[in-house]
Amino acid sequence: MRVTHSAMRSLAAGALALALAACGKDSSGPSEFNPAGTSADMTAAEDAFASSQLSSFAAVGADISTALGGSAAVKASALAVRGAPHGAAAAARYARQLAALVPHRGALQAMTSGIPADIAGTTFVWDADSDSYVASDQTGAPSDGVRFLLYAIDPVTFRPAEPLVEVGYVDLADRSTASTLDVQVKVVDGGTVYLQYTVTAEATATGGVIDLKGFASNGSTLASFDLKSSVTDNNGSPVIALDYHLGVASRHLSLDWSATLSNVSDTEVVITVDFTVSGPNGDVRLVGTIGADGGTLTVKVNGSMFATMAVTPGSDPVITGADGGPLTADEQESLESIFAFYEGSDFVFSGLLVPVG
Repeated sequence: MRVTHSAMRSLAAGALALALAACGKDSSGPSEFNPAGTSADMTAAEDAFASSQLSSFAAVGADISTALGGSAAVKASALAVRGAPHGAAAAARYARQLAALVPHRGALQAMTSGIPADIAGTTFVWDADSDSYVASDQTGAPSDGVRFLLYAIDPVTFRPAEPLVEVGYVDLADRSTASTLDVQVKVVDGGTVYLQYTVTAEATATGGVIDLKGFASNGSTLASFDLKSSVTDNNGSPVIALDYHLGVASRHLSLDWSATLSNVSDTEVVITVDFTVSGPNGDVRLVGTIGADGGTLTVKVNGSMFATMAVTPGSDPVITGADGGPLTADEQESLESIFAFYEGSDFVFSGLLVPVG
């Protein structure tokens, strides 16, 4: 199943992702590859992000930023909107977002100020007349943060549909110190937490380290994630190292990704990636380099060479079996779903990252 058929379409986002240390088959790993089962695993990982609450949060992220006036809070969609870039374009956007935090030959820039004291504890509601959030006299917001009510979203305009229908709220709490950014985000409806994560960031001598840790849930399937990014200025050219993990415990599924992003510019980013999906249906590993013009990934299954994947921007990947022949329909679909999950992940990460910058 392709990612765009479920969570990527419902939120147009992709899910999150991933750096497995043990990439080959071992005595405790699966002995056979079940491509249909792996496709189902990927669907489960996507489904954790498929809820009306997260869709609403995605659509109004920029409005939350506007209401906060640049405070350390969500500035843009945490999960993206339809038509968001994927692949190298999304990775370039994410890399530039990280790189912007590091001035030329310097360390991580000073973080944005905390939530202003005069709005701490405020609940914001949507005003249909001004098409924006406004402060209200409702109670319930965290004393060290703010609350924004969430609403059902019009699937055409991606704005709160009228008449307004509440679908929960998002709390943002700022617990930063003088040396460390610490912003906590929680999306809740009816006592169910659909998204909860913390963004922390610290400066180093030549860059910074940013960590996003938490979980997403659609009310039944939960995916936990830990997304670490380090940014280093290399004579004015940022180098970004990623070390990500996403797990779905209910399916004994682990998605891991390590990558290096370099040659970052407005139009280019070179990504050296090592992406692994590991679970009871097989261990699938994608390794290679992708740039703005595409690239090639090798695919190993349970430690053995399985296929190659030629990637071209704007097109489906061309997958060829290790013997040069085509894969079965189930194998093709499974590898396509894994790649699509990877392809959409950078834009999702950038949405979750926005509280730091």
